[in-house]
Amino acid sequence: MEAQFWVKSWELEGQYTSFHRRDIHPYLLQHLPPSTLAGKTVLIPLCGKTLDLLYFSQFARKVIGVELVEKAVLQFFQENDIPYQRCGNRFNSGNLTIICGDFFALTAEDTGSLDLVYDRASLVALPRPMRLTYLQKLEELTHPGTTYFLNTLEYAPSMETPPFSIDPTEVSRYFTNYAIRHVESPVLPNHGMVRKYGLSFLIEHGFVMKKLYNLEQQTSNAYSMAASAF
Repeated sequence: MEAQFWVKSWELEGQYTSFHRRDIHPYLLQHLPPSTLAGKTVLIPLCGKTLDLLYFSQFARKVIGVELVEKAVLQFFQENDIPYQRCGNRFNSGNLTIICGDFFALTAEDTGSLDLVYDRASLVALPRPMRLTYLQKLEELTHPGTTYFLNTLEYAPSMETPPFSIDPTEVSRYFTNYAIRHVESPVLPNHGMVRKYGLSFLIEHGFVMKKLYNLEQQTSNAYSMAASAF
C-alpha cells in the first residue's frame, strides 16, 4: 500500500477516511482519564484530524501526532479554530505538535522519550507486511514502561482493504514483550461497516498494554515469526 493511497483517500474524503470520528473516542475517556495523563508525553501515529488530539493536549504534558497527508493536518487546525506555527514539517500549537510526514521515517530524536502510544486506527489501517514494519518502528521509539493503548476491529468475512480485521490472538502474537489487558470487546451489530459490507459480526476491541522489555536485535526475527504464525 503506497503513500499515494492515503493521499488520494483524503482527496476523495469519505472513501477511506470514514474512520474519522466526530467525537472523542469513548474508550479513551474510560481507560485514559486525565489523572493518567498528567506529565506524560503521548504519541499518536497516523493521527489524521482526530479530536482525540484535543483531549490529550488538554491533560498531557506533550502530544505528538504524526500524519502523512497535509490536508488532514490543516483541516484539524482549521476546523477546531486552533492557531499554529509551522516549522518545516512540524505544526506547533502549545503542547501539541503534529509532524506531517512518513511515520516510518520517524526517529527517537523526533519524538523524545514517550510515555504513551495511542493507536486507535493505525494498526488496522495497514496490511500485514506494512503492519510488521510499523511495529518495528514502534519498538525503536518506545522503552520499557511505555503504555500502549490499542483499538482494533474484528469482523467477518475479512476484507482486503482497511480497516483490517485484527483479533486478540493476533494482538498477543505481535506484542510478546508487553503485559496485555484486554479491556473492551463489545459486539456492535449496528456499526456502519456491518451495514455497508454485510458483515456477519463486528467487535471493537480495546487493549491497554505495558512494555516490559526491549526486543533489541531480536526484533526482525520476532515479527517474522509473528507473521509466519498466520
